[in-house]
Amino acid sequence: MHALFWLIFFFGLRVLFIAINSNQAIDTDKWLLLQSIFVGMRFDLSIAGYLSIFTCIITAIVAIWTSPQKPLRVCRFISGIAACVLAITLPANAIVYGHWLHHVDAIDLGMFSNDPSAIFASTETWVTIIYIIAVVGLCAGTIYILRRLTNSAITAADNKPEQHVGIIVRMFATLIIGAAMILPIRGGVGIAPLNTGHAFFCNSTFANHTALNPAWNFIYSLKRASKASVDYHFMDNETAQKQFQKLMHESGDYPRVIKSNRPNVVVILLESFSAHTIEFLGGENVASNIKALMPESIVFDNVMAASDRSGKGLVAVMCGYPVLPTISIIQYPSKTQTLPYVARSLRNNGYASQTFIYGGDLHFNNFNSLITMAGFDNIITQDDFPREEWGDKWGAHDEFTLRRLLDEMDKQQQPFFDAIFTLSSHEPFTVPMQRKFENDYFNSVAYTDSCLGDFFKQARTRSWWDNTLFVIVADHGHGGPNNVGNDNPMRFRIPLMMTGGALCVKDTIVHKAGTQIDLAATLLSQLEIDHAEYTFSKNLLDRGNSGFSFYDFSDGFGYADSNNYQVFDNQANKYITIESKTASPDTISGKAILQMMSNDNKKR
Repeated sequence: MHALFWLIFFFGLRVLFIAINSNQAIDTDKWLLLQSIFVGMRFDLSIAGYLSIFTCIITAIVAIWTSPQKPLRVCRFISGIAACVLAITLPANAIVYGHWLHHVDAIDLGMFSNDPSAIFASTETWVTIIYIIAVVGLCAGTIYILRRLTNSAITAADNKPEQHVGIIVRMFATLIIGAAMILPIRGGVGIAPLNTGHAFFCNSTFANHTALNPAWNFIYSLKRASKASVDYHFMDNETAQKQFQKLMHESGDYPRVIKSNRPNVVVILLESFSAHTIEFLGGENVASNIKALMPESIVFDNVMAASDRSGKGLVAVMCGYPVLPTISIIQYPSKTQTLPYVARSLRNNGYASQTFIYGGDLHFNNFNSLITMAGFDNIITQDDFPREEWGDKWGAHDEFTLRRLLDEMDKQQQPFFDAIFTLSSHEPFTVPMQRKFENDYFNSVAYTDSCLGDFFKQARTRSWWDNTLFVIVADHGHGGPNNVGNDNPMRFRIPLMMTGGALCVKDTIVHKAGTQIDLAATLLSQLEIDHAEYTFSKNLLDRGNSGFSFYDFSDGFGYADSNNYQVFDNQANKYITIESKTASPDTISGKAILQMMSNDNKKR
């Protein structure tokens, strides 16, 4: 009964949200709006679970000392208070959404606490009056419905004789019910717990936001509020800006390496591939098929991962945007919706067919929200593969996802932009292949590499091969068999290479330092598409830029260029590694970059 009440309650508020933002709803497909209501039920049940746990604990305590009807009255009272609070705040959120186009979260809380009037700063007086009237009506209606739902149960309890055993049983039963609420709170039993990415089920931002329960979103954001508010400030902003502009300067002088301005583009994002597994990056010859591609490729052999997590690597590759040490921006859809996206840039320039393939659960770590906002019109996940093609934990193995990529490319309209994110080389590194290496990580990389070998063998026979550019890059590195630390560049060095029939320059190695973030500017420059909005991405082929790498981890960062390599620990507020070919090491560039990243993140 309690859960049913909250489902009805949030259904009403979701309808009110659509009504308040009718100008957005009118432009949204009605079928998607209907779907958003059902998608949103998972979030509604999660909030109901939070409220039920709190209510069960209080009523269990009350049940020890009072008569049978008292816990029911307490339950009704707590639910009534919670419903009135939500009836006041959620319509206000709906009004603010019309101006900000995102739900109020913990990041906005500081502004509201300093200036509560800001929530209605852009709202006309008549809207405020209607809001107040609506809130009074909602509160009164909610209390009335609660009384109607619980009166019969309370009356029955009043007429039931009290028994001591009944009290004990009632108390424990209440606590067990409360404990069972963990399941709806978590959103199920899958690997990925409920996160904002589950709300992003389509390409309509408004429909996705309609599905996302604002109360749940606010609680979710509170968990990350402390990390999101970290401010990195090492120098005055003018100094940081000047140093950053100096580092990012491009001359516009770069070689043309592709045959046409509009080749098909395919990004192959490799899970956990690091320099440890690639011989031409200083590691062992584990990825022999990638090595075999070198004579027909452009290899960037001095590239670092932007960070140490898949979610951060996905942002770096898909958005050309850096990530802060203590925050993964992918967890904040209100911020990620403001980012530039390579997929969008290409769609705006003729790449209408776009496919993204990931053999796992795309809701993991909020991947789904980012990929949906990127605008891919064909998203393929583990649910699109039969169970027999799944591994023990993560989803469909790479041989099957790469085979599916070939099938999708065969039927797409050219030019197309596709991306695939592999997963078989993710822990626990179990792969459907006879063991080649004793080390589990090496063995899983060898499996994915063999899948890539088969993929390219088949791709060369296709009609689209001569007009297709493949970009191979890893999402992040790995510590390798010896699990080297964050101060070791081998942990972050990853492969980045361009290959395929669309290249007119081959068998070339570029030694300039860079990161995955630079893929956006490098690729778009070759396609003669403006990349000015990718302010943290630089063209690795530009002859006027000396290049640098910047990566972060936990609460520290690494910086490298042709003369310097250094690692800084933000908590200790000092460099833990400084290596330089000059007498005066550059100790300002890395700090300037992080400060500019922090400033940009705060504005989003």
